[in-house]
Formats: sequence, C-alpha cells, structure tokens
Amino acid sequence: MEDLERLRLELEKKLGLSIRPRRIRAIRVNSAYRWQPELSIEVGAKVPLLEKDAPPKEITAIFESSVFLVCTTDRDSPYIFTRDDVRQVAEG
Repeated sequence: MEDLERLRLELEKKLGLSIRPRRIRAIRVNSAYRWQPELSIEVGAKVPLLEKDAPPKEITAIFESSVFLVCTTDRDSPYIFTRDDVRQVAEG
C-alpha cells in the first residue's frame, strides 16, 4: 500500500471521517481567521502562516472530506479548512 493511501486510511480511522481517494495537489484558501491572509497551499511546498507566529510548514498531503485536511511533516493532526474557506482546488 502506498504511503498516501495508508495516511488517508489512518486519518479516516482517527478522525471518523470518510476521506475521498482523490489526489489533490494544491488548494487556495481564504480563511475565516482574520489574521490569516489568503494562502496557496501546495504539496511539497513550505507554507507560512498555517498557525499564527509559527514557522513555515512543509505540506505532505491534502485530502478532501466534508472539510479539507492539510498534512505537514511536523504535526500528527492535519490542519482543517472548511469548504467555505477553500476557493480553488487543483488535482494531480
């Protein structure tokens, strides 16, 4: 089983969500958090401001469920963005 599929299944179990097997390469986010600027989040890139005053995070995967789950190299739980926050999705 490939790493992304294993991660997807682990997150389904951990979070109790049904996660689509769709491969997402990037999302554009306009977060409801007023301190957070519009973000372009892409797998393999380092993205600043996922957390206020935190260093940039390297993105390992993006998954789609009832919300979007953004996984990083240094955090056990994904960052969660609502469908209202996500303005654009790029597959790949």
